[in-house]
Amino acid sequence: MAVISLLILIIVIAVGVYTKKNIGIISLAVAIVLGMIGGLSSSEVISGFPTSLFLNLFGMFFFFAIAQNNGSLELLSKKLFVSFDRYAIVYPLIVFLVSALITIVDPGGLTGYVVLPAITMSVGYQMGYNPIMIGVLTIFGANATLMTPVGVFGNTANLIVNDAGFPNYATQILLNGTILFSIAGILVYIGFRGWKRKQHAEDMLSLEDNAAPIDLPAFNGQQKLTLLMLILMILSIMFLNTHAGLTALVFSIVLLLAKAADEKDAFVGVPWETIFLCIGIGNLLSVIESMGGLTLLSSLLSSISTEWTVAPLLGITSSIMSFFSLAIAGPIPTLIPSIQVLNFSTGNSFMDIELISTVINGGFTAAISPLSLGGAMVLAAYGTLFKPSAEERTKVFNKLFLVAIVISIIAGILANTGIYRITTSL
Repeated sequence: MAVISLLILIIVIAVGVYTKKNIGIISLAVAIVLGMIGGLSSSEVISGFPTSLFLNLFGMFFFFAIAQNNGSLELLSKKLFVSFDRYAIVYPLIVFLVSALITIVDPGGLTGYVVLPAITMSVGYQMGYNPIMIGVLTIFGANATLMTPVGVFGNTANLIVNDAGFPNYATQILLNGTILFSIAGILVYIGFRGWKRKQHAEDMLSLEDNAAPIDLPAFNGQQKLTLLMLILMILSIMFLNTHAGLTALVFSIVLLLAKAADEKDAFVGVPWETIFLCIGIGNLLSVIESMGGLTLLSSLLSSISTEWTVAPLLGITSSIMSFFSLAIAGPIPTLIPSIQVLNFSTGNSFMDIELISTVINGGFTAAISPLSLGGAMVLAAYGTLFKPSAEERTKVFNKLFLVAIVISIIAGILANTGIYRITTSL
């Protein structure tokens, strides 16, 4: 049954990608069928439902939807960037840092992905920078702090790590992400020759009117309350160690009662597809683990792993899987449980946190692919701002895809250099 369960996982992902249907929904349906074939009762299958993960995702995303609905996060982002005209020479660095700072306090973790690209690319273009480079730096800046423990992605990743039997590595995971994506940001700046700012000629792509600088309004009462609730929520999670998802729901209710957003709009704004993608695969992986599928996967990877290949193999495998599924739903819960076996097979040549960070960071290097959310938002922002031809749009698509591939390979190789040992003393 171990072989069958592992094959089922591959088939589910393949069917979801080919049919463009939600892999999570397919996984939930397959989990009960596979459980019956494998002799598991319905209650045993349901016991593997990731309830804590669901509450984390829904609570955080619901709060994020409220903040998006009343425009508080978008206005905050715009106010930060419109004041940077005088610092044009260091604008790429500012983009990276501000995206990282916003993400570290963003409960949904999606402002850097969804809101910022259009803003940063518009401002950057007017300063003479390549808008694609600015878009990539925006996503990599968000990725640098995406593993913040107060955010949905960091909190979920830490739950997966803890469930796999590892100690609390929350700080190290966050800092290792910052290290890798800072390096990636530097490489992107060099690769795009970011120091060469252009004076845009008349025959170049022209910026649409809707992307031009605008006078921004002051925060209204609802937006001020939302930002206050955001600060209090972060402090509660960090210092009171409250459940992130449930804490987000508490402050969401306060905002709804204060009429800071419409409840129906908030529910509509929740990315249900993403939530079901995560919990569906999580439930299926629980069934597969019960049947020995994940143990078999560990054995297969161990058979081809050496001291020099185990880290790159994990990192690149995580990246490849993330081209077709959400990192937090696919490669991270699949590969993290295999780390101890793989490390032991190579004589424990790595510290556990090194391989954990390799898997997590590898999963998010693919985020800039146009097949993933980050790259898709950069591509969408480019289309909105510049109205490119089909040929130009294809070129941008290919550039983003190439960046994702190159950075994924480099990240896998860098795992062998010991860069993730730097944080082990913390």
